[in-house]
Amino acid sequence: MNRPLVCVSIEGHTVKECIKAAGLAALAGADILEIRFDCLYLTRVHQNSNSEQDSEQKNQFELVPKEVSEVDVNESIKRLKEAIEKPVIFTCRNKEEGGFFPGSEDERIEILSKAIESKVSWIDLELNLDSKKRKKLCEAAEKSKTKIISSFHDVNNTPVADEIVSLIEENQDSGDIVKLCFKTNDYHDGIEIVSACWNLRNSSQKISVMGLGPSGDWTRLHAPLLNQALVYATLESDFHLGKKGLINVRDLTDAWDMLEY
Repeated sequence: MNRPLVCVSIEGHTVKECIKAAGLAALAGADILEIRFDCLYLTRVHQNSNSEQDSEQKNQFELVPKEVSEVDVNESIKRLKEAIEKPVIFTCRNKEEGGFFPGSEDERIEILSKAIESKVSWIDLELNLDSKKRKKLCEAAEKSKTKIISSFHDVNNTPVADEIVSLIEENQDSGDIVKLCFKTNDYHDGIEIVSACWNLRNSSQKISVMGLGPSGDWTRLHAPLLNQALVYATLESDFHLGKKGLINVRDLTDAWDMLEY
């Protein structure tokens, strides 16, 4: 039974934070790193509390959006490429699919183009991208030998298993790996995702399918059994990660060892 590649998602709010987290993820066993470039458009602002409640409030902060012009895209990409040795999936997610990029779609497309021009290992291109613009990005990726993650994120619901299978089959030629991520509201949603992956386990299509919410981590934990190509993990070690559908990178590989995958 072959194990999938493990990708750790890096969501730093500065290039320095991303580089530091990338080093930690590499030490933790990540095969690939996802750089969430859209997270660079957030600033962490600590909240001041005048109350005499518990000291935890002193550590609270909020994430405030930046202006698009506040991030030097060329310089940021250059610094990330120079400092990170592992293969990188470059992602700049829009708000419609759960991301944080504050600008227009044309501005986001331009950033994706620059990442491809830098010959990044992988680029994340949403299936819902304008077809003409997506085709142009795919052509550029082919020239730069950048592999494509074709992604779709439903931030509200999880469809039934047959619809998930159909979505994958309809987009099998859209990229090197088809990535689907759904909002799981209960364990029934998790069963639908697992069922879809089980039905596709003998397919030659490379997939990465998961949920965010209760039971969203089931396909991550059992990815080798479900023949998934890529699994997304995190450096976070919060006790409540399971409720979010996430899993720590070390816990993931430990679970695979325990399950003898």
